[in-house]
Amino acid sequence: MKKSLVLIFLAGALAIAGCGGASTTKPTSTSTPPTGSSTSNLMPIAVDGGPTAGQIDGGIYPNGAFASATICSPGSTTNCVMVNGLLVDTGSTGIRLLQSAVSSLNLPAVNASNGSAAYDCVSFVDDSFLWGPVLQADVTLGGETASKVPIQMISTSTDVPSSCSNGSTMNENTLATLGANGLLGVGSERTDCFYQGASVCSPTFGLASPPSPAYYTCSGTNCSPAFVATNAQVTNPVVLFPSDNNGVIMELPAVSGSAATVSGSLVFGIGTESNNQLPSGATIFTLTCDDFTTTFGGQTYGITNSNNCSGPGSFIDSGSNGLYFPNSTNLPACPSNTAAGDLSSFYCPSTTENLSATMVGANGSSKSASFSVQNAESLFTSSSTDSDAVLSGLAGINPSGFGFDWGLPFFYGVNLYSSIDGQSVPSGAPAAPWWAH
Repeated sequence: MKKSLVLIFLAGALAIAGCGGASTTKPTSTSTPPTGSSTSNLMPIAVDGGPTAGQIDGGIYPNGAFASATICSPGSTTNCVMVNGLLVDTGSTGIRLLQSAVSSLNLPAVNASNGSAAYDCVSFVDDSFLWGPVLQADVTLGGETASKVPIQMISTSTDVPSSCSNGSTMNENTLATLGANGLLGVGSERTDCFYQGASVCSPTFGLASPPSPAYYTCSGTNCSPAFVATNAQVTNPVVLFPSDNNGVIMELPAVSGSAATVSGSLVFGIGTESNNQLPSGATIFTLTCDDFTTTFGGQTYGITNSNNCSGPGSFIDSGSNGLYFPNSTNLPACPSNTAAGDLSSFYCPSTTENLSATMVGANGSSKSASFSVQNAESLFTSSSTDSDAVLSGLAGINPSGFGFDWGLPFFYGVNLYSSIDGQSVPSGAPAAPWWAH
């Protein structure tokens, strides 16, 4: 539930952004894991409050799409666990699971290029982070299985390299702090270090020293940045499917206002099956630095220099629980002291604001997008909505210098196609990565 998940920094300038929106705690509700599907390339997802909703002192995770995965020891069909409550995130790459969810499997370690066990760090711009070893597992999503997938096990340890934590105490390594049993990152890259056709954490990329925070090896509690081969990096599980491995389609029904829950699907592959064909009228937005451009409120949010990926860009991100953008239209912010806690990072207009923005791809394609912004305090505290997990009008404030984060509210009623960098594309489509709707 982060506003923007910065996967790596390269020479202090290059950043890859993705996952998540700001969070708030809400009253408890019942969370039911999605059920199975008879279609092999389709996985059920549900915006249902998440795995903490039914717990004592738990809370509803607003606008979080959750799914289930079967995780097995490589090559085994019996040493397996079903992990529910995984946050589906099109803004990040790879599977990251709480240690409590998979520790019983004793999964094998994945080594860095120096032969020692690899550890991964994921840092968030709100100063929180995830830390843990890279392990190998067989992963089944819906009816599709990927073998020997490098995943991150989110460690319960508090011994974290200072370059990973960066002085923060926000180690989100529990269900209570993460709000999920893990992240299912199915974004536009092959690995969490694969970027614009290259793996920047690989020793063959050409950096003099490993980027940080990214991958590490450790001797006791002493950890140092390390290079990791591309095939050993935390990997988008979709690219390791035998087929239907070039992208995903996220499908959720339209929502007006709020709802208790909604159910939808994550479809694997684009143009590979009868149920994942790219519509002839779809608008395709190619990406620069994994971002596109949004024009809103007299401001433009896009990459200005592709060499160092500078400029506040725009991105599609199911892991964000709201729409997040700088306040160029002078929308009122919420109070810091409310019954639902500090909501000052959300918008609180007195009446619903119906707004629009223009999305522009690197290929010049453009499309107008309409959206609504409701009073977040009312959404979180109203007696009629305080048990709702689906909040289509939730929006928050990105600081100046940050771009436009099209989070989960944008996904309601819009089938979003996301291709994966380096993978094949349907006939007539531009080279990946791109997204379309």
